[in-house]
Amino acid sequence: MSEQKLSKHVDQFTLAVDQVQRSLEPILKQPLSEVLPKLSTIQRCELEALVAYSIDTLFWIYLKINGVPAKEHPVMKELQRVQRYIAKINVAKNTQSTGNDGNGRTMQLDKDAADRFIKNSLSSKR
Repeated sequence: MSEQKLSKHVDQFTLAVDQVQRSLEPILKQPLSEVLPKLSTIQRCELEALVAYSIDTLFWIYLKINGVPAKEHPVMKELQRVQRYIAKINVAKNTQSTGNDGNGRTMQLDKDAADRFIKNSLSSKR
């Protein structure tokens, strides 16, 4: 790789790191112990998953840079575990916002079944 290409890649990397720092600045200004209580449950889950995924990804990058086969390292299993939790959070968020259970079904009250429960409950107490 020529010196010019390397310099160009380093400059692009520096710009990307600066952009990440600017994006994370609002989160990093305060300790998590102060930020988390102000968030809803879903937002807390999202933030904690973001932090875990970011740390694992940075460690994965560190391994790759140092020539360690990262795909065989336990950090890969951890990344996959966090990805599964992120998917679960997205399903919960979707369920919370739309009433959809993630399988295309919406939650509805079955009035006939509720009437039967109430009638049976009242008649059995006599």
